[in-house]
Amino acid sequence: MGTTSKVCSVILRSGELVSAAIVAGIVGRYLYFLSSAHAHASSRIIYAIVIAGISILASLILFPPLKYSFYFFVLDFALWICWMVAFGLLCNLTISGGCNSYWYWNYWGYYWGRYWHTIPHVSITQSVVGTVGCSEWRVVLAFSFVAGWVWFTSGILGIYVCTQYSDMRSFDNRMQTTSSMKRWWRKSNRGAGRTKETTESATHPITNQEQV
Repeated sequence: MGTTSKVCSVILRSGELVSAAIVAGIVGRYLYFLSSAHAHASSRIIYAIVIAGISILASLILFPPLKYSFYFFVLDFALWICWMVAFGLLCNLTISGGCNSYWYWNYWGYYWGRYWHTIPHVSITQSVVGTVGCSEWRVVLAFSFVAGWVWFTSGILGIYVCTQYSDMRSFDNRMQTTSSMKRWWRKSNRGAGRTKETTESATHPITNQEQV
């Protein structure tokens, strides 16, 4: 687990935190407008802000580039999938019409522009709403997409670090085993040499006496 991996982890966690905070901030403001107008919130909008909240909490917990944060790569991939689902659901609301789609001006644009104060919802038209809040909507889509791929990259980094750490531990264990075997072999050789010297010194006097 080198310095480069730690730096990359901090950068990626920062991207996750910032992306989720932007989505949560914009969607949260929109939900505030809905609450003020006593309107119903789309389940897709609720899903997006829930995923953003979970991502903020997870990125803060995993922000320190410690060993445990790299082992949560499964969570990284899970949140990647969740963000891609959120991105797909949000994009599907406007389909190919974008800020000119019926859902946009009848729902997001109407409440984002706070037209409920002056115009009843049944009387609203596209020409009145226009593209109010379009930039904020596009930011939500963009950072939902970015957040997903940042989490995916964190997962890849986690797998890489865990694999490298496992290989290093295996190498260290092999080196320790080899060193232990070498020490044992040297002690065995020294012990065998001493036994041989003792045996020779014990048999030499007997040989001399026999010669006399």
